[in-house]
Amino acid sequence: MNRKGKLWLGALAAIGVAELWHGPVGAANDVRTDLERETRSLLDYYELPQITARMDDAPLTRRIILNGPADDFQRRALVERVGELPGVAEVRWDPASPVINNFPRANAPAAGGPR
Repeated sequence: MNRKGKLWLGALAAIGVAELWHGPVGAANDVRTDLERETRSLLDYYELPQITARMDDAPLTRRIILNGPADDFQRRALVERVGELPGVAEVRWDPASPVINNFPRANAPAAGGPR
């Protein structure tokens, strides 16, 4: 076997081992479980049981998706706090999660509009 063949064989073997490790062997599931558990612990500490956290479907991205009702302050603070956890690369909110308004303006019109 020539030099290029050995190089290609080594590269394919390395890719195969990496795919096995991050897939069926289970390291990705361990990372997912650990990060989701740590995030849940943080949410429980801040007494936010209505907020859920899950890891993105691609575990190598290390992205946490948050979902649940929260106001703008909570959203910013949680992105910051969850992003500080070791192993988390990115934090996003699910676009379908509702934004609540805890501090409506005092002179805001009534919900039904003017009559």
